[in-house]
Amino acid sequence: MSPDVTVVIPCYKVGKYLSQTLESVLAQSHSALQIIAVDDCSPDETGDVIRMYSQQDSRLQGIFQPENAGVSMARNAGIEAAQAPWIAFVDGDDWLPPNAIERLLQLQERTGANLTCANARRYDNAGTPGGVHFHRQNGLHELDLTEELTEFWPHQEVFCTCWAKLFSTQTLREHSLRFRAELRHAQDTLFTLTYALQTKPHIAIDYGTEVYCYRQNPDSCVHAIPVEKRLKNLEILVAALDELAIATKHPRRLAAPKAAEYLWAIKKFPSSAAEQKQYVHALQASPLFQEHIQPVLTQYGKWKHRLLLRFLNAGCDGAIRWW
Repeated sequence: MSPDVTVVIPCYKVGKYLSQTLESVLAQSHSALQIIAVDDCSPDETGDVIRMYSQQDSRLQGIFQPENAGVSMARNAGIEAAQAPWIAFVDGDDWLPPNAIERLLQLQERTGANLTCANARRYDNAGTPGGVHFHRQNGLHELDLTEELTEFWPHQEVFCTCWAKLFSTQTLREHSLRFRAELRHAQDTLFTLTYALQTKPHIAIDYGTEVYCYRQNPDSCVHAIPVEKRLKNLEILVAALDELAIATKHPRRLAAPKAAEYLWAIKKFPSSAAEQKQYVHALQASPLFQEHIQPVLTQYGKWKHRLLLRFLNAGCDGAIRWW
């Protein structure tokens, strides 16, 4: 049977969670699946878990990266190997409800969407459920992004993840869309927004349908990123999102959330006030600040972002400490 959906699972040091992830995908009520688990050269038992389950179920294929290249490259390897018309992404420490793929396919068939989005629920590391992940809207919404983005902005948070969605394999290949290799964090924000704004698909978002279980994992590599790498990642992301907005002739508020996050990261992650001041000075002298962060947040930032920019431009480089 030809698969209807390829499920791509990037894996790095998730050996203690991966059995739950794989079993949840293998047990889906819609069984016509190709499952690709990409081991990004994990130092733990991740690879062994993939090999064990792939021997038990021929739908599961393991790809073993020769060196650690990051989650973007792992997902890209899955896209290259995909054989189904639709692609879903699942992180190696998360899992799916039993009918997740079936409900996504039903939503796609009902709406004809080329990007199908649903909701997720957060869980702590012990498996205790919390709130829904996307909570600003209710019900089913269908978006057409061929012209203005008026109907897009209330749903922007949905496009910050690549999971809980179905992407068209054909569209990804026709537009040569891949995850940006040098991004090690929040790379799915750029990927999903690029898919939405460049290909202008018909989009269906059903906030009332939960198709993903997101583990808030304190061991995740996201929590261990050094401040310099975190800021470099955000620098690439802010510039890329702003350039995407300009290239697609859409408002530059697209980059506002990540531009604000850059300022927040300078406040939160440096180990001392002196180090924090160094990052402030480096930011103010950078093209990133002049070309992207300042114009974006001056026009689309919250009042607190605009206030901070006024202080920084006035030479009050210590203002970020109490901001």
